[in-house]
Amino acid sequence: MKRKRTIFTFLVCLIVATVMLVGCTVEEEPAPAPAPTPAPEPAPAPEPEPEILELTISSHNPPEGPPGESIDAWAAWVEEQTGGMPAMTVYHGGALLKGDEAFRGTQTGVADVAYYVMDRQQGFLLNMVITLPFMGFPDQRTTGLIYGDLLDEFPEMVNEWEGRDVKLVAWMMMPGTQIHNMVKDVRTPADLAGLSIHCAEATNAEVVEAAGGTAAELDIADMFMSLETGLLDGIFNHFPVLFVFGVIELPTYHTIFGDDGINMNPMCIIMNNDVFNDLPPDVQGVIEDSAPIWHDMFLGADLGFQGFTMGMCIDRGDSFVYLTPEEIGVWRDLVKGPVHDEWIAECEAAGLPGQAVYDRALELIEEYK
Repeated sequence: MKRKRTIFTFLVCLIVATVMLVGCTVEEEPAPAPAPTPAPEPAPAPEPEPEILELTISSHNPPEGPPGESIDAWAAWVEEQTGGMPAMTVYHGGALLKGDEAFRGTQTGVADVAYYVMDRQQGFLLNMVITLPFMGFPDQRTTGLIYGDLLDEFPEMVNEWEGRDVKLVAWMMMPGTQIHNMVKDVRTPADLAGLSIHCAEATNAEVVEAAGGTAAELDIADMFMSLETGLLDGIFNHFPVLFVFGVIELPTYHTIFGDDGINMNPMCIIMNNDVFNDLPPDVQGVIEDSAPIWHDMFLGADLGFQGFTMGMCIDRGDSFVYLTPEEIGVWRDLVKGPVHDEWIAECEAAGLPGQAVYDRALELIEEYK
């Protein structure tokens, strides 16, 4: 009995000790995982270099005179407004593109920007309304406003520019075209018959042909040689161009068709569309804002230059014929069919609103008067 009691007591003590041991055991929590080491901050990306560092500008005019001086001043203004990025480099005197190469050369990227005198030879048709002869357009500034109104109203005219990868940045109407020749006084269309005339663009060539003369549509740089050698007898152009291209000493007979002349042509600053679109937005904005800057600089210089060059011819005793409105009407009647009506018909045949543009141009002439 005593032995059984001892065994029992031992077992009870063993059980109690076990329970106490289990109860006192505390499960250790796992050690927290070490915090991840923060990744080093990336170095700031370098500022991207501008894709276009320079804009090349072609001018077929010599650097002296209003055209050359105004394109230099325009380029300097753009460069100043953009902080010199991109740089503006002007190539004068046809060093990069001749006058009749300006449009195609800008279109294909030979030059980024160019002076360009609008002409049918480069595929323009509807825009040529602003060059039609004897329309009665007013002064240079107002005729430029009329051209702008027509561009605003007729998207087909804008498409003739931008639809062929060229952006029209700015334009200014040149002075009125007059007749200058080395042979005789010209008063009537019959007086022009038999004379060979240098024409810088197609509209004037059409007038010469309608009057029975022979038109030679040549690059402006060829004017001096063709007159000096006697290859041609005269020029359809305005007075300042005679001085700028060194021919003012050659023709001594001048026919004046009033201040607006036979017609006026827009001299333009054009730009390659892709080049413009690749420029930063702030530079694009400067170029968009530059049109009136260039226009006013050019026109202000040009107005005084017209009087100066015409005065040179008067002072040396050249012969001047000033046509009356009635005499000008004879020329207008001459070109109405073969030039005006033909142009309208050609536009309509091409699916362009020639008649509507023509009629609106006449309305605007009256409105601005």
